[in-house]
Amino acid sequence: MVEPPALRDVIHRDVLVGDVRLHIAEAGAEHEGPALVLVHGWPQHWWIWRDVLPRLAQRHHVIAVDLRGHGWSEAVPPEDGAYDKRVIARELLDLCETLGLDRPVLVGHDWGGWVSLLAASIAPDRVRGVVATAIIAPWAPIPWRDLWRFAYQLVAGGPLGYAAHRRFKQRFLRLVFKLGAGGGRRLTTDEKKVYLVRYRDPARARAGVAMYRQFLLNEMPDLRRGRYANRPPTDLPVLLLPGRDDGVLTPRLVRRAEGPSVEVRTVENAGHWVPEQRPDALAEHVEGFVAALAD
Repeated sequence: MVEPPALRDVIHRDVLVGDVRLHIAEAGAEHEGPALVLVHGWPQHWWIWRDVLPRLAQRHHVIAVDLRGHGWSEAVPPEDGAYDKRVIARELLDLCETLGLDRPVLVGHDWGGWVSLLAASIAPDRVRGVVATAIIAPWAPIPWRDLWRFAYQLVAGGPLGYAAHRRFKQRFLRLVFKLGAGGGRRLTTDEKKVYLVRYRDPARARAGVAMYRQFLLNEMPDLRRGRYANRPPTDLPVLLLPGRDDGVLTPRLVRRAEGPSVEVRTVENAGHWVPEQRPDALAEHVEGFVAALAD
């Protein structure tokens, strides 16, 4: 079995949350104050935070989690809505409770940002705040004129989704990494390989497909009807960080969620892969967000 990549001063362990085994990478447990829970997106896992986690762990207790079906967490069968993001958001909340975290700050990228925002919507009393990058808010419907931007989801979650994740030398995933870079730094071949190798596992390929199929068939209709998620209360701070050159989750779309407690700041010189393209800038935003909570 492929082991998780090593990162200095980071401890790996598995945590049983309900009936699902989740893998976490943890550092800075000696620090007091609100813990930070880092939540990756697709098609990645906890390693996306490799340049962000060490900096944050200098002052904070930081936990990077692999969502179910991803990285080194258990890949549950994709039946009965197992990959509905609302299910995953509740599992994230339960993980925080299992770890004994007192109202952590959730920091998410892509689907991890969506899940973090959902968790804050479902149980705002269990979250101190959310920083989400490269994602729109689940309570802000997508305009019809922008739906074309999400056409790739028809491949990722469609009949060819399993083959797209595993077959044809994984050209579809490689293309996603390439196009997602926008005008920012492209991931190297070795960086992409750390993610691609996990999707060669059939169970994880099925999980990747299920993330999108569940969204397209069940979650998107609720989103279009305005029945998917409530905006978190105005006393719960949210910071959204789109990459300037993200061609799908554009700053214009992300700003549709702006409100009394929701701030949007654009990350320059970044496409979709903000944690890897601009790790220092992202860590600085997170640290500033946490510092403001104490004011």
